Amino acid sequence: MTGLKPAFFAFAVRADAAWDRLSRRMRRRLGWARPPRILPYRGYGTTERALIHARVLEDRDVRPAHLRRTLMGSAIASYQRYATREMPGARVAVRWGDKQWEGTTDEEGFLELWVKPPDGVEAGWNLVELELLEPEPEGVAIVSAPVLVTRVGAELGVISDIDDTVIATEVTNLLKRAWALFLTEHRTRLPFEGVDAFYVALRDGSGGQADNPIFYVSSSPWNLYEHLDEFLALHRIPAGPLLLRDWGLSSKGFAPGGGHSHKLDKIRGLLETFERLPFILIGDSGQEDAEHYRTIVREFPGRVRCVYIRNVSSRPGRAEELTRIAADVRAAGSELVAVDDTVTAARHAAERGWIRWEEVPRVEAHQREDANARTVLDGLGRDGG
Repeated sequence: MTGLKPAFFAFAVRADAAWDRLSRRMRRRLGWARPPRILPYRGYGTTERALIHARVLEDRDVRPAHLRRTLMGSAIASYQRYATREMPGARVAVRWGDKQWEGTTDEEGFLELWVKPPDGVEAGWNLVELELLEPEPEGVAIVSAPVLVTRVGAELGVISDIDDTVIATEVTNLLKRAWALFLTEHRTRLPFEGVDAFYVALRDGSGGQADNPIFYVSSSPWNLYEHLDEFLALHRIPAGPLLLRDWGLSSKGFAPGGGHSHKLDKIRGLLETFERLPFILIGDSGQEDAEHYRTIVREFPGRVRCVYIRNVSSRPGRAEELTRIAADVRAAGSELVAVDDTVTAARHAAERGWIRWEEVPRVEAHQREDANARTVLDGLGRDGG
């Protein structure tokens, strides 16, 4: 039975791709097909090896956020984000400085291309040009994909979950999770109090100029990439590569990596790419972040400085589970700190010398401001109801 599953999914992928090609030909003849679009994602790497990441889709013409003023507008935009028409086998030209490569998208339209950056590439954010070669390249805009090249002087890397770690999502509640995914905009959602100032402090490091890289790993689908990227920018949370999950059909299954285990693969990839860099891991108690981070601490001894877990779960027995996991993490040579708020994490990080002490009052101030904003927003919600 086990041998039949890969064969079934391989057949399903081929059948799905054949249907997509037939459907697009029919829609083109009828004048209903929209042009392709390259959606660039944030890549990352070193001066020796870097990932170019993007996706080629049929343009769904999602209305800009400032034009979506109603619940119906949000619902339509969410439908358009999820009802994507991927373009497998699309050829994309990649240009970075004096170097050029070609890549081909997979069955879900994703382009993942590891390259050797040009000689003399500067650390920090670099823009890489992407151009569609086929199919139907006429009129398709050339786009720029940002790639983060980590500085030699970086002190550490930060890997953070998003749902219920950066954004209050309540992922363990299916109805609230569905509402957050489908019927809300980034402008009406708020981060956990003080997250922006804390992550800025972690990025700046012990001396204020470390430019430590921050990576966001989430079980949210790639369809929410633009939504999440806009959210981080709106709330001035440091930009970083977003590593999300493919919820579609692939040769590995439907929504492969279930149970959030895909996070492990992505985190392993980051630690292997930045093999000389220690890391701080940040998550929450609502899902399996603590369990996954314990696995990483064991697999990469000496690489994880600390694990911060935000307390969001009221599930009976969860506190005792975290105590046991914390003991395992200590035995493996790191530490797990469960926190109720961002200021507690910031004070601990300052004590360990990972951020400057003068950043702690800023985190406290931002935590108060965010709490006041949440109170106002909650009040407006009750009045509107």
